[in-house]
Amino acid sequence: MTRLWVSGTPVEVQVTAEEIVRLFVWEGRNHVVQGMANRWRIDLGWWRLRVWRDYFKLHTTTGLLVILYHDLLTDRWYLQRIYD
Repeated sequence: MTRLWVSGTPVEVQVTAEEIVRLFVWEGRNHVVQGMANRWRIDLGWWRLRVWRDYFKLHTTTGLLVILYHDLLTDRWYLQRIYD
């Protein structure tokens, strides 16, 4: 069963100098990123309520396939989806 948080749940993230996600902390546990399946940016609603985010679809050494996003307006990171 896929878990989805529409607005995301906050996570701590470590990135490399090249802005590649190395690991994230979710529910007190470190999840080391094994690989990135996809990366994309959205920039919507600049005329109203702007949404400006970088999304990352990642798989981890702990066996998770997830989507994280970086809110570029607030510089905060969120876990949005975990795939089964």
